[in-house]
Amino acid sequence: MQRRCLSEAKKKYLVKMVEMDPEGKGIRSIKIAKELDVTRPSVHAMLTRLSDDGLLVKEHYGIVYLTPEGLATGKKIIASYNHNS
Repeated sequence: MQRRCLSEAKKKYLVKMVEMDPEGKGIRSIKIAKELDVTRPSVHAMLTRLSDDGLLVKEHYGIVYLTPEGLATGKKIIASYNHNS
């Protein structure tokens, strides 16, 4: 897979998902929408993009799981935010 620069929006979603599900048990997309105060269609669109990037896996019934790469990327973003604070 080709490495891409992540948009700020993608970073925001990854960070929120790591915060919401640090153990990788899965998150319902509706909970992500509520946490980020965005619409479900917006979440669906972003989750599709993150899935296409190989950072998460979406199940048919609205549960998403970060891939190992997605979890590692999210944790790196959090660490860089903490380092820059």
